Amino acid sequence: MPHDVKDLRRALGLYATGVTVITTRVAGTTVGLTANSFTSISLAPPLLLFCIGRSRNSFDAFREAPSFAINVLSSSQRELSDAFASSGQEKWSGVEYQDDRLGNPVFSESAAAFSCHRREIIDAADHMIVIGEIADYRQRQDALPLIYCRSRYCLPVDASSVAAA
Repeated sequence: MPHDVKDLRRALGLYATGVTVITTRVAGTTVGLTANSFTSISLAPPLLLFCIGRSRNSFDAFREAPSFAINVLSSSQRELSDAFASSGQEKWSGVEYQDDRLGNPVFSESAAAFSCHRREIIDAADHMIVIGEIADYRQRQDALPLIYCRSRYCLPVDASSVAAA
């Protein structure tokens, strides 16, 4: 059944997601991109995945990188999300980070961060699915996650308390 791409995008946008910045370092170059296509696959072994479009400037870096970090952004990191949604190295200007034990940038204010060894790559049409095995992680239980829905940022709300009101 043919579909209108803009209409399909609006329909998919009804699924609220967290926002991540995925980082890696390849041949001395630090790479990062904003993505909401991230999910847990398995707890034993601890696997997760993210998807990246072939048209992204960082596509080759993530295809070659042996490891990567997924920074789950907190609600205070909207500017970081916007910066890493663009291409170019200037997005790193003034950004504070520490390297994880695999050598990938991790942002200290993120709600959570997962350091992963790349395990598998799957070609999927105009995207690549990257599966990683979690080597290490950290979390900030006091942080509210940054949420994206209907093409805009949102703050999380306890749906049960809203429904009761």
